[in-house]
Amino acid sequence: MSKKKSTKSIFGNSILKNLVAIIATGGILIALALIFLHVYTRHGHNVVVPNLEGLQVEEADIILNAKGIRAEIVDSIYRADAVPGAIIDQTPKADNKVKEGRSIYITIYSKSPQEVAVPGLEDFSTRQAVALLNSLGFTRLTIEEVPSQYSGLVLAVEYRGKRLAPEEKIPAGSPLQLVVSSSALADSLNIDDEYILTPGTDRREEGRIDDSFF
Repeated sequence: MSKKKSTKSIFGNSILKNLVAIIATGGILIALALIFLHVYTRHGHNVVVPNLEGLQVEEADIILNAKGIRAEIVDSIYRADAVPGAIIDQTPKADNKVKEGRSIYITIYSKSPQEVAVPGLEDFSTRQAVALLNSLGFTRLTIEEVPSQYSGLVLAVEYRGKRLAPEEKIPAGSPLQLVVSSSALADSLNIDDEYILTPGTDRREEGRIDDSFF
């Protein structure tokens, strides 16, 4: 009988110890989770977002650092009459409350226009080329028609009198000139096919004279 009681006592103590260990472990895990959440969310440490619009980034950094938050530039826009480096937009907006350590996302005026690659548009229709250039921000377009066997095809894209190579980069929004073929112009000028500019022909070759003529 004593052996049975001893066995039951040991077994009972083992279960009790396991229960105590489980409860203690659970309590520790819950306490650690609460501490982590408190540190992560920083309850009671909200700060009011100041108005940053019009400030330089350096000025904004000083103000935000004093509040325990920071600025992060996410976009820049070029405008010729704007003050370079000035903040023009922010998220979250002024007077919103955020946690310490958070970022305020800002947009600034850039010091120089961004450069955009102009795609190769040779043999594109005029309408397609204009639509594509407009989508890239090039809206100041002029069209120069030259005599050709075909009409309405782009022969070249020029910037400041220079023919652009495919994917060549220029400042965004720059004025461009499209050199476009015109069979009607060729007919009106009574130009022979020998002197008509065809797609893929460099206009600089148009005026060359065969040396054998002399």
